Amino acid sequence: MIVMPSTYSPATIAREFKVIHEFELSSMKYGVIFDKNVPKAAIIRMNTESFNGIPRHRIIAALDLVAKQELGENVISVQHFWQDSALFQVEGMVVEQGARGKGLATLLYEELVVKCGVILMSDNKQYEAGKALWQKISQESDKLAVFILDSDVGQFYPYCGDRVLYNGKGIPEERIWSLHPDTTKWGVVLVAENREKISQYC
Repeated sequence: MIVMPSTYSPATIAREFKVIHEFELSSMKYGVIFDKNVPKAAIIRMNTESFNGIPRHRIIAALDLVAKQELGENVISVQHFWQDSALFQVEGMVVEQGARGKGLATLLYEELVVKCGVILMSDNKQYEAGKALWQKISQESDKLAVFILDSDVGQFYPYCGDRVLYNGKGIPEERIWSLHPDTTKWGVVLVAENREKISQYC
């Protein structure tokens, strides 16, 4: 489980992160920040608050990632789908309790994919919260296209050399999910890409 730091200093933001998007929510300014080298991303309050007399940015949501250079021999045949993009696997996502239900996790995924040109892949270890987030993205996001990849056999669903969009329905759920500690579907991951860039493959 990801352990989210509560704040970042302005110096840390300037040194380690790139601010890729700014927005307002409930009259407060927020920023989406991304450190491609670690890699990690977060949503912070742009205005600093005083913590023991020291100005710091409060973290509202945080995303831990793992850079994936390859996924194994079985998926070489499908890697042309993302050969021009950096591929990151989600290792953990957490949103501050009071900020949940506002679509911030979806926003964070969208901004990373669209603004930074990355492709996001779900964790192999599946939990109910992660399942709900990916279903929400697949059903509601007009910026992201979600596909189902079986990394054990190196093929996208429906296993015919092509791939079809996952929209939260239409693909039997038992083909995708095995919630922790069940590892039956360990090799099945969801892949989120920029919807505008995938028309040539669909």
